[in-house]
Amino acid sequence: MAKNPTPLLPALTPLYTALEPFGYAIMRFASGGIMASFGWAKLFGGGIARDVELFHKLGLEPANLLGYFTSGLEFYGGLMIAIGLLTRPVAAMLLGELLVILIMVIIPRGTEYQLTLVWIGAFSLIVVHGGGRISVDRLIGREF
Repeated sequence: MAKNPTPLLPALTPLYTALEPFGYAIMRFASGGIMASFGWAKLFGGGIARDVELFHKLGLEPANLLGYFTSGLEFYGGLMIAIGLLTRPVAAMLLGELLVILIMVIIPRGTEYQLTLVWIGAFSLIVVHGGGRISVDRLIGREF
């Protein structure tokens, strides 16, 4: 069995050890918060019309309902991911949305896909890992 590698700067080991419990929570909080900002811009900043138009072009109907659903998922789901509430099912829904975006929008257009792949990686990790130690799921003692 492989042992943990020795840090290049061993003097930082106490810092790494002290911060380790917070690393995943920070990633989850940042991913959820940024996703919530996208949903906010659509729901409350007038950006939803662009999504509805795209859904019409892609033949995804009912486009208006899908526009509000995905925007709400991004906003409210992002907030839920950030605080770690119903983390796995919400992350799974966001992961599904991102896969649809990748397959139906980004790949056919030939546009840059790297950021979408980062989102897919982040939400895949969240689906597998759940809320983690610092989450509402852990606080209430229930997790999907």
